[in-house]
Amino acid sequence: MKRWEAKGVNNEDITEEDINWDLVKDKVTALKLNNNGQIIKLPDNLKYVQGKTASATIGSGKVQIASRFIGFEIGNNIIKIRVDEQNNNISVEVEGESNNISNSK
Repeated sequence: MKRWEAKGVNNEDITEEDINWDLVKDKVTALKLNNNGQIIKLPDNLKYVQGKTASATIGSGKVQIASRFIGFEIGNNIIKIRVDEQNNNISVEVEGESNNISNSK
């Protein structure tokens, strides 16, 4: 089973089967992605994001999920950990002002 799993402000367990993300996104204190038993856990108490990419054939009523991601905001950047649904490859993405990570050397 692939799904996001979260802890709410009252330490309650929340999953994507339970509720729509938009209803809980500001009340989440911990977030992880369960990728068929492989757990990707983010640090606690951040501002989180999650989502999916998908495709559909018009009129078919069938939607195929291509990838899922969880992530968090840090400064002006959003860090996303994405899992490809077909091959389970995991990638890390940085979205932000410059869309890159600067070298501190």
